[in-house]
Formats: sequence, C-alpha cells, structure tokens
Amino acid sequence: MKITVKKTRDLLGPSLSAKLRTCGNPVKAHKAMGLAVVSLAQRAFSQASLRPATWPALKAATIKAKQRKGYGTKPLISSGALAHSPRVVSADRSSVIVGSDRDVGGHSLAAIHQLGSTDAHIPARPTWPFDKSGKPTDRGKKSIIAAARGALALEKK
Repeated sequence: MKITVKKTRDLLGPSLSAKLRTCGNPVKAHKAMGLAVVSLAQRAFSQASLRPATWPALKAATIKAKQRKGYGTKPLISSGALAHSPRVVSADRSSVIVGSDRDVGGHSLAAIHQLGSTDAHIPARPTWPFDKSGKPTDRGKKSIIAAARGALALEKK
C-alpha cells in the first residue's frame, strides 16, 4: 500500500503553505510530514484512540484459528510485521509518499485492512490516519501540521 499525499485543498493553511513553497529545502518538511503519518499508523495497532474508526471484534472462528497458531487474540497482530511496515517510501520537493511493503497474494495487506474487502469478507480495521474518502483525521491533520512547522523552524536556523 502506498499513500501519496497530493494537495487537493489547503490542509496546512495559507501561511504555512507559503512558507513551505519558499523554504530552501521542502524535502525535509515533506519527510517530517510523512514520518508523522507513519508514526500514527504504527501506533494505531496498539492504541485504539489513534485509529480513524473503531475496529470490529474478531469472529470466534478467527480467534480460534489465531490461538491454534499461537498468535493471541488481538486483531491484526500476529507477527507484528504489518504494524512495523508503515514507512516513508519517498519524498521530493512537492510531495511525500508513505506506504507499507506487506502484501498477500499480490494485494496490499495494509490496503485490505484499511479499507476492508468485501470479496474476502474482511472488515475495515484502519490504522492510517485517513478516513475512507482519503481525508486526514483531526489528529492526523494536527500531526502533519506540527511536523511541517517543526521542520520549517529548523530550516530557519
């Protein structure tokens, strides 16, 4: 799963956007913004308050299957590989791409769990700080803005 953050409306506000456009190296700010998203996505596996939506409970059959494999009963936590997979894929002067390299059968495991899959009867259990329409959550927006401000403040020094 890769999420490309493209400006479709002004998330940062006019003042911060102008500073980002005129700073010497916006790549650093974009990386910081991506790391803010990655941090929220990773921590959402263990901190329910960071999730964009409540996760449905596991079905009894799923719990039994997980227990047989020695995985415990927490949703999405087996080996921990998916929880540790969010990362900044790339950043340049105009954008940052965050994503996960975990897949199953050629399909992004992160995308399947973020959005759910009707074909596989998997309910959405989102961890990335975006709603179904791609809009950042309030916490995601605040974290992204704080990261941009912090990186721009360092740029001045």
